[in-house]
Amino acid sequence: MMEIDLARHVVRAAFRSSRELGDLLPFLKEHLNAKECEGYAKTIASAVAAIQVAVLNKLMVEHPSLEAEIDVTIAKYDRYL
Repeated sequence: MMEIDLARHVVRAAFRSSRELGDLLPFLKEHLNAKECEGYAKTIASAVAAIQVAVLNKLMVEHPSLEAEIDVTIAKYDRYL
């Protein structure tokens, strides 16, 4: 099982990756036609979901208390710090 501090680091990286992908959407809307943008939006959503399933869900199983910690931090700071 991954040590909790390392798990926190991995969770932060997963959130950063998802956030960066999501931040691309307004940029893509400016530079692509609606049909192209919709296709990339779906692809980005799939990538973000894959990060969630592959990384975060595994860590939540290993460290059940991590989910509550993440929720509290997001509620307070609007992100997991």
